This record gives sequence, structure tokens and C-alpha cells, in this order.
Amino acid sequence: MSKQLSSASFTVVLVGATGTLGKEVADVFLSSYRSYFPHIIATVRDSTTAEAKVLSDKGAELVQLDQTDLVASFTKAFQGADVVVNLLGTTPHAYRDAVGEAAIKSGVKVYFPPEFGTDHRINDFPGWDHAEWIFKGQHAQKYRELGAGKTKVIAVYTGAFLEIFLSPWLGFDTANLTYTCYGSPDVKVSTTSMADIGRAIAELALLALNPETAATVPDDVRIAGDTRSCRDVKEIVQRVRRELGVEPSGEIKLVSLDLADFREKIRAEHLQQPKEAPLDHGKILFGEGKADFSENNNRLVNPGQSIWKWKTVEDVVHETGGKPFC
Repeated sequence: MSKQLSSASFTVVLVGATGTLGKEVADVFLSSYRSYFPHIIATVRDSTTAEAKVLSDKGAELVQLDQTDLVASFTKAFQGADVVVNLLGTTPHAYRDAVGEAAIKSGVKVYFPPEFGTDHRINDFPGWDHAEWIFKGQHAQKYRELGAGKTKVIAVYTGAFLEIFLSPWLGFDTANLTYTCYGSPDVKVSTTSMADIGRAIAELALLALNPETAATVPDDVRIAGDTRSCRDVKEIVQRVRRELGVEPSGEIKLVSLDLADFREKIRAEHLQQPKEAPLDHGKILFGEGKADFSENNNRLVNPGQSIWKWKTVEDVVHETGGKPFC
């Protein structure tokens, strides 16, 4: 656990704490970092859901939002908070903007905008970039400008979520012993587990709140729990399956598709009818090496893995017993 500010205690508000990522981040704050953040608030749309009850039972204070005036409702919930973490995923842009506006209005010291994925700053999709990434870039810039001098806005880029990386829709079809990549099978992709994202957020918050270390925290942070190529994944999975005697135990076939052809296909499809999620755009970034976060800020958030051990692809394969992941 962090040695930062060992005697200090802060209030954190988690927005989206009942979501896929949010639940994992909330669990980290409510367990490993409770001594630093004894007051943990989770804003919810409905405090009676099973997911909300789990948070409450673990010690989070639930604040139900007034959907008729989100900015006012969030601003009230954020009063006295030191940190706000925006974990909202596929919610309307206006909803997520309401969180940013309220964070600045209420004067929180640290705000984490809704990132936690690819580093879209280096995208090269002229005229056909995905609306989600355009929004995220604009969101961070807007609230940095509005909060200049009082609120630190930290965008965290994590690569692919480790828990969903080894799945058929990203090319890893273990059930059929076929792994598909776009371009070279040796291009590396970074992944981070959702719990490790939570730990990184907590560490960055503590660093930013400490006057002695605040200047070391950049506006944009890249982390990588593990960085592997398609070929690396194949070799790891195949070795573990053989060790465990998993059937079928045949050779995993590695298929490499033409990246330029795929890129043009997705460009044409996007211009005709954009998809809600940027999954195909993400596959292009994988192939182009733009999801390789080998250059990262791991040393800042978890120097030498002295605070925790990053979860790896091999860890996940062992956890699943080498069986198909989805």
C-alpha cells in the first residue's frame, strides 16, 4: 500500500460505481485504500438496486441523483470532496459533462475524467475518428481550462481491460484454437486489470493531494499492467493449457489479416454508419502499435511493483484454467 500521506484522510466520490469498471474501482477504495479515504461516496441513479446495496454494505455512502438537474445534483454530492472519479462508460455525453462541470463548481482538488482505455491523443483517423474519443478529448480539455489553478484533472490511459482482452471479439477464439490479429502478430498491446486501474487511480490521487509530490503527477498518465503481442498470448495460453491438460490440446492457429485492408473497410463503414462502440477502431490501433504502452508512468504509481504486483495475461490464463475466456 502507498506510503503517501500516511496520516491524512480524504473524501472521494465515485460516479458510476455500479458499472463494470466502477465496481472494481469501488472495491479497491473500500478495501485497500479505506485508511486514506475513510469517506467514500457513490452517486447512484437508484439506491434500491442490488448493486447499490453491495456498495452500501461495504461502507460506501450512497447519494441518489436528481435526474431533473444533474449538474446541481452532482454539485451537491461533491461538496467537501477531495477527489471525484468519473467512471461512467456508455452514458450520454451530457451526463458525463455534468460530472465534470459539477467537479469544477464544487472545487474538488482532483478530478479523473472518463478515460481508462486507449490513448486517443495519438489516433490517426482523419475525418472518421470515433465520436466517443473525440468527446473524451474535448471533455478533459474543457474542464482543465475551467478548473485551472484549483482542480487537477488527470486523464488515465490503461490500454485494454485485461478481463476482456482475451476474448473472441478481440480475436482470441480459444474455443476454436484460432487467434486473429490485424497486421503483424508481433505488435504488442498493453492491458491493465480493472482492479489495478483502481489502485492506480488511488495512488495518483494521493500523489496529487500531497503538496510534496503533486508536481510529479502529469495531466495525462499511461499505465500498463502487461504488454503482450498476439504471438505472446498464443504461446502463453498454449503452454498453460498443455501444463493443465486442457482439451482440445492442439496447436492454436495464428491468423494475420491485412491491416491496410481492414483499416479501409472500417473507414468506409464508419462514414456510412458509425458504430456505437469503437471496437473496430481499437483493433486498428492494436495493429498500428498505438496500444503499446511500454513507455508509461508505472514507476510513478507503483514503483518497482513495491505497492502491488500488476496482474498479467498469464495470471488470467491460470485463473481460467486455460479454458475459453468468454
